[in-house]
Amino acid sequence: MLREGFLPNELTIASILKTCSSLCTCEQGKQVHACTIKYGFSLEFPIGNALFTMYAKCGNLEDGKLVFRRMPMRDVVSWNAMISGLSQNGQGNEALELFEEVRLGGNEPDSVTFVNVLSACSHMGSVERGWIYFQMMSNEFGIAPRVEHYACMVDVLSRAGKLYEAKDFIESTTIDHGICLWRILLSACRNYRSYELGAYAGERLMELGSLESQAYVLLSSIYTSMGRREDVERVRKMMNLRGVSKKRGCSWIELKSQVHVFVSGDVMHPRIENIGVEIRKLIKHMKDEGYQPSFATL
Repeated sequence: MLREGFLPNELTIASILKTCSSLCTCEQGKQVHACTIKYGFSLEFPIGNALFTMYAKCGNLEDGKLVFRRMPMRDVVSWNAMISGLSQNGQGNEALELFEEVRLGGNEPDSVTFVNVLSACSHMGSVERGWIYFQMMSNEFGIAPRVEHYACMVDVLSRAGKLYEAKDFIESTTIDHGICLWRILLSACRNYRSYELGAYAGERLMELGSLESQAYVLLSSIYTSMGRREDVERVRKMMNLRGVSKKRGCSWIELKSQVHVFVSGDVMHPRIENIGVEIRKLIKHMKDEGYQPSFATL
């Protein structure tokens, strides 16, 4: 675009910053930030929002906060993005303090705001505050809870180990939530080794016709831990009959401005032999330290 002689506008810069956010490429994002200064763009919408969102997604909260506070104007999208960034980076208390700043400052939160606030409560393990904000939605702001808010509340309860309370909450909901809420509870039951309740949640997912491989893998894992081999085989047969397949694991890392992608079972990486040597060294080191792998979730 630049080589053709076309100069970027606000939407161009915002779109590139959104791409940097999705890929978590902070260095490229900083270069785009430099371009905004070079071409004389201010921190107004949509560049300001896109810029501090990029920093927050990349874990650079200090620069994100600086951009946020320097914005001449902020809308609900701005507040939501900053609350979300704080929550996702382990600063739940600060996220809730920012929400109170929104609330007391006369700004009107929306449904997305409460998703971010409840998510912050979940990461903090604060059940009491989670209930307060969940009820505040309708009581103070007239916002009807949606599936995503119920999901956050189930996550709040599940992370805090209140699994049976989460089950009762799911069964008391009046909205159509499909498989979303049971999936959250199933994962939590596996983490807390609450196998009986996990089996119950997993079977509910099977009844609802879930086509997500994770649900079948988790339920099979729970039955394995309970020594119920017949149920393990039943779940695997059901998985095959419904045409559900486990997705291959994928990860990537940026090194010297190059993104390296790794997919489970892939041997096409140009340095796969060197990678294999390093992995074997790590495995040996782990064994020497006494690490015992768990195969229950395989």
